Amino acid sequence: MTGGSPVYDLLPAIHRIRDTERGGPLEALLGIVEEEWRRLVDDVDGMYDDWFIETCDEWVVPYIADLLGVQGLSSVVGGGLSRRALVANTLAYRRRKGTPAVLEQVARDATGWPARVVEYFQLLGTTQHLDHIRPANVRTPDLRDSAPLELIGTPFDRTAHTVDVRHIDTGRGRHGIPHVGLHLWRLGAYAVAGADARAVDQDLGQWTFDPAGRDVPLFNRPRTEPALTHLAEEVDVPGQLRRRALHDELTALRTDPDATPVFFAEPTPALRVQVDGRPVDPRSLICADLSTWSRPAAGGTVAVDPVLGRLTLPPGVPPRRVLVDYAYGFPGDLGAGPYERRATLADGLTVAGRPWPDQATWQHEGGWQVGVGRDLEPVPGRIVRTIGDAVRLWNARPRRAGGQVGIIAVTDSATYTEDVSIEVEAGDRLLLVAAYWPERESPDVPGMRARRPGSFVASRVWPHLIGSIHVTGTGSDEESPCGFVLSGFSVEGGLTVARGNLGSLVVTNCTFLAAQREYGPDGGVVDATDDPRLTVRLLRTICAQVRLTGVPGLGLTDCIVHADCELDAPAVDAASAHVEVQACTILGRTRARSLAGSDSILRGLVDVQVRQQGCLRFSYLPLESRSPRRYRCQPVDLAGASRIAPTFTSVQPADPALGQLAADCPPEILTGAEDEGEMGAFGFLGQHRRKANLTSQLDTYLRFGLEAGLFFRT
Repeated sequence: MTGGSPVYDLLPAIHRIRDTERGGPLEALLGIVEEEWRRLVDDVDGMYDDWFIETCDEWVVPYIADLLGVQGLSSVVGGGLSRRALVANTLAYRRRKGTPAVLEQVARDATGWPARVVEYFQLLGTTQHLDHIRPANVRTPDLRDSAPLELIGTPFDRTAHTVDVRHIDTGRGRHGIPHVGLHLWRLGAYAVAGADARAVDQDLGQWTFDPAGRDVPLFNRPRTEPALTHLAEEVDVPGQLRRRALHDELTALRTDPDATPVFFAEPTPALRVQVDGRPVDPRSLICADLSTWSRPAAGGTVAVDPVLGRLTLPPGVPPRRVLVDYAYGFPGDLGAGPYERRATLADGLTVAGRPWPDQATWQHEGGWQVGVGRDLEPVPGRIVRTIGDAVRLWNARPRRAGGQVGIIAVTDSATYTEDVSIEVEAGDRLLLVAAYWPERESPDVPGMRARRPGSFVASRVWPHLIGSIHVTGTGSDEESPCGFVLSGFSVEGGLTVARGNLGSLVVTNCTFLAAQREYGPDGGVVDATDDPRLTVRLLRTICAQVRLTGVPGLGLTDCIVHADCELDAPAVDAASAHVEVQACTILGRTRARSLAGSDSILRGLVDVQVRQQGCLRFSYLPLESRSPRRYRCQPVDLAGASRIAPTFTSVQPADPALGQLAADCPPEILTGAEDEGEMGAFGFLGQHRRKANLTSQLDTYLRFGLEAGLFFRT
């Protein structure tokens, strides 16, 4: 018989047989030797991989960059940006330096943002020489052609302009002889698949793409550009979809059988509509202005409005269900969304009190897990179609001595209309997570892969809950406290923790919205009352208010609390709690027993009872606030109080740029964090460093005599 060690398997069979008869001491010894040998092999392989930019560790990238003479690059920690591509393509850049295509690619690789380069001297309306005729550069545009007129002032403008002698590097002038503009899109396009459209009036055929029923603009899913020499077009950037562009393409698809789709190219069209399980052909779509909810023409057509995120269905029998695929815009991986959330979930489980077992250990010990999916085939005790059914299975399960870890995984992006009431017994811990089950090999049919219960992956799906979540921890003070973790949900309602024995509440990557139906004052609120052992922690979460009464601890990390966008409204109301804020944006008043924090923006007044404890570092708060001692906070005096104030692209919850600092925000805010980055919830994106990386490369790749300006499109 053989063991599981390759080194042990090399021994003659007689030695392995005798070792087995003695209990396997030689196998155990060689197992230790093999572990050290594997470490040595991995180290040697790693040293070889570090010779190449494609395979090296991230810490090696600056050293290879130094060998190539690439200077002035700063690392962006936690923002999802690597300098690897910029260093890898350096030689290709230098062969084509001075061209707009290279400037465009350098901008992408240095910042991680899609870019479009415009040579403004090519768009000057001038008296033309007969040896250099440019028929497109006419001083007077064709007023009969509305399509190019809609693009005036955008990076895709091809209309001739008069000369502007102001400098472009200050952002004032554009159309000048030495001017080149680099336009950047800071908002990303997050693709949603299989989401439930929201019926505004089902009988009249009025629906919204947003599952919460809000008017949210749709964004283009950028395609991958084919070559380094290709200049970005409108379909290559994550911009808001335009009515005119979609209208022209849909009209061409209906009238010309040889027309090639661009925005509706498979497999990832800009949007897709399914009515009762039947996909709507793009030739049956029309693009219209639905600001007044006007119906489409007869004949089975479906009208969409990408600017408002609305759609109308033809008259007839109201459909039972409308599914949509689309993309929405947002600055980063914050709040609920279909992006990769495994790292944040791991952080949430780490701070949730007692250590949570990893998935392998949990499965080996027979962990409790139930999957939820509206389109999944139910399996008794394993797969259900509503969150409430899964919670009832959890509440009715046999109790285990010492507590149990349970997982409820919602595996789709559907909308669930229900109130959820969860009970967590003493010693138990429950995770309610938006995650999918990856396909695995079927044990019954070789070669067949199917989604089966087991290990989950927290990404891809974005479920929406219309209703509130009520959590109660049971047990006495002498018993071990219990814990609850919520991850990845969009909740149209609130989260309430009732009086009990819950020891830990952790919320990661969730968005709490004010409810369309009546929920009183709890819409968008995280609320906990009279639980002396409870600690509440929110990570990468968006909500309207956090309200704690009789709860001792609150922690906020990379969160936005917007208090219905009013500075005088209470955003964090935790008079009995010690509050810790790390890189948060709080748009409203903050009240706490004691307070400690860093790299945050607290726009409303701060009122702290115990000011001898805690400290606020590298943050913004009103000068008249009653706070603990401040260290390098803004403003520092009355003179700066009126000048130094954070400005945002938007503070409206439905806007794509919620909480994003504006380009003209004071530099004390943009570079005032501890790492010299921006304060607030999006500090992890490292946007100031991205911009500095691009600026440091312009002198190398910009043609002599030209000057460049940076313009943020979103």
